[in-house]
Amino acid sequence: MNDTQSIERYGIVAQLFHWVVAALLFAMLGTNLLREMAEKGSDARTEWLNLHMSLGILLFVIVILRLVWTKKTRQPAPLPGSWITRMLAKAAHVLLNLATLLVPIGGYLRIASKDVPADFFGTPIPSIVGDMPWLHDIAKIGHGTYMEYFFYILISLHILAALWHQYVRKDGAIDRMVPWGKTTAVS
Repeated sequence: MNDTQSIERYGIVAQLFHWVVAALLFAMLGTNLLREMAEKGSDARTEWLNLHMSLGILLFVIVILRLVWTKKTRQPAPLPGSWITRMLAKAAHVLLNLATLLVPIGGYLRIASKDVPADFFGTPIPSIVGDMPWLHDIAKIGHGTYMEYFFYILISLHILAALWHQYVRKDGAIDRMVPWGKTTAVS
């Protein structure tokens, strides 16, 4: 394959990154919901919070690796469509990538600004900022209820757009991101 030839699908590594990020996002939403349902001050609440933190740190690392991989490898051309749909798709992907990077940072700062170590699967990650109530208030904006709703909206729009492409436009959008898709893949 020469450099001018386009590829039709995402390679298996890009697909793996996509689905691992999706699974981590849903796991984080779930662990946060379970943490909120647990009694305040209980061991269960702390365990759910620790798992949520661990998954958030893992998500942050995986998203960085995913972005590096994306920059180092060729990607399929955008699906055909009007300039507005291509612009909206690009904006949605940028927002998803920014959110998956900035929200874990906000979560870490929310804990660290209370001079509490974050937990990464049992390994404490010390605070780099110490006790900073003003930073905690700012981090709570970027890692709180409003951001949770923003994530729900972004994820829902992403899923709806993929389904619209696949079943209304019938342009094979989902086939490009699953190993069993109908078109030829290049890693």
